[in-house]
Parts: sequence; C-alpha cells; structure tokens
Amino acid sequence: MIYAVLNTKGGVSKTTTAVHLATMLAREGKTLLIDADPQQSAASWAVWRSEAGRDPSPTTICLSGKAVFDEGRKMAEDYASCVVDAGGRDSSGLRAALLLAQMAIIPIGASNLDAAAMTDLLEVVDLSKDYNPELNVHVLLTRIDPRTKDAGEMLEFLKSHSLKVLETRVCERVAYRRAIGEGAIVQELGKDPLATAEMEAFFTEITQ
Repeated sequence: MIYAVLNTKGGVSKTTTAVHLATMLAREGKTLLIDADPQQSAASWAVWRSEAGRDPSPTTICLSGKAVFDEGRKMAEDYASCVVDAGGRDSSGLRAALLLAQMAIIPIGASNLDAAAMTDLLEVVDLSKDYNPELNVHVLLTRIDPRTKDAGEMLEFLKSHSLKVLETRVCERVAYRRAIGEGAIVQELGKDPLATAEMEAFFTEITQ
C-alpha cells in the first residue's frame, strides 16, 4: 500500500503523521518513507533516528517533482508499504504524490485558515482523481484543543464537502514535538499514554 500524507498548509502535523505511520508500518514489514517536502523535515527526523539507533526504521529517501511518481513507483515495488510526506504548498511533488498513492491522508487543524487552505487543496485532489480514480482520501483532525468547539465546526465543514473523516482525533501534545526531536515516535518514548493511544488508533483505523 502506498500512502501520501499531505497538505498545502504547514503546521498541521503532516510530517509527524507521516513518520509515525511509516514507523508503525515498519513494525510489520519493509517500509519506504519518501520525503517530498522541500523542507525535508522527515529526512531530518530519519537522521536523528539513525543516530539514536532506533529500530525498526523505514528506509528514507528524498525525491522532488515528477521523480516522486517516476522513481517512487519503481522503488515502492521493493517494499511492503510506502509513505510519502508531501506538501507545505501546492507543488509538482504534491501532485505527483497524489498520482502515486492509493490512499491520501490529509492532516488538518481546526481553524478558519485550515478551512481556507483545504478548499484550495480539494481542487488539486479532485483533479488528481481524474488520473488516479482509485485514490482513497481520508481527513485526519490534528492539533485539536479539546477545550474548544473548533473541532466540531471543522467537522461540519468537512462533511459539507462529502469528505471521509477519520474517527481518530489527534490533540495538541508536547509529546509529539519531543518524539520528533529525538527521532522517535511517541510509543517509543512512552511518556504520554494518550498520545500513544491516538497514534495506535489512527494506525488501526487506516490499515483495518
């Protein structure tokens, strides 16, 4: 299975979601992580992970533009799973990831700015489906503050666009930032049971 984790807006835990997914998949089989984001945050995380000697680890490479599709498709054949971290802005790499993937996961926050960015991204996704009709798209609500009603309002917005929204909600937690900085995932640090439960629920939901 090839997954693309993407958004044109930054600050939505896109890379955090991608590296957690890739590492959890690596527990079950050989996994490729393609960093297609110009900031290459996933690649930095992979270096930190290697330096820390953590295992299992996805094989991580950086690709850009059309190479995400052309080279990514060939390389993915040698792996049980592949995760593409793409976006931060609308780019040829993001569009190539949508053509390559079987499942697109869109992490999104719960602000008006997130909703505005989502409207633009949906146009790109719809266009991609013309060339990749088998693409399955899911939205993951991230960086949620459970003390507010923002998540509910965003959920209504997403449903109005007939989008598939995952049941899992990922809240704003320090544990995620700490894990990424240590080349880890929250399960490995074991300091926040709620964060661990969120990531395991996310993984179960998209792989069941």
